[in-house]
Amino acid sequence: MNGPLTSHEPARTLWQHFCRGWEKVCARRPFSFYLLFAILIVALLGVQVVKVRENPKRFALFLALMFIFCFAVVVRAILDVIDIIRRHFTEHESVFGTTLGEKEFVSELGRRVAESKGKKPNGPTHRRQP
Repeated sequence: MNGPLTSHEPARTLWQHFCRGWEKVCARRPFSFYLLFAILIVALLGVQVVKVRENPKRFALFLALMFIFCFAVVVRAILDVIDIIRRHFTEHESVFGTTLGEKEFVSELGRRVAESKGKKPNGPTHRRQP
């Protein structure tokens, strides 16, 4: 033997594997994904508004709760859109910086364009004299 084994991790149970996988999946999902399920639940619970039409206070309470939930969903959707736009622009700038932002890439691109048009790269342009 080369040496004693110093690090021995206990075997994980099936539940621990499940919990770790669930954490990884939840970390990738946006918050709005869970709001979709909440919308379905609120819609199903909102059917009770029909049953409380006779009691105006209870009807107003249910209606106010539905409007508050709808407002929360709209606000969260707007925040998600702003986050998506922000990430788009930062990734767009990083892609621009790795391609068109580099001087070597731009000079090579200019050289190839000039060659395709039949001009000498980085040379003086010749114009016809009248």
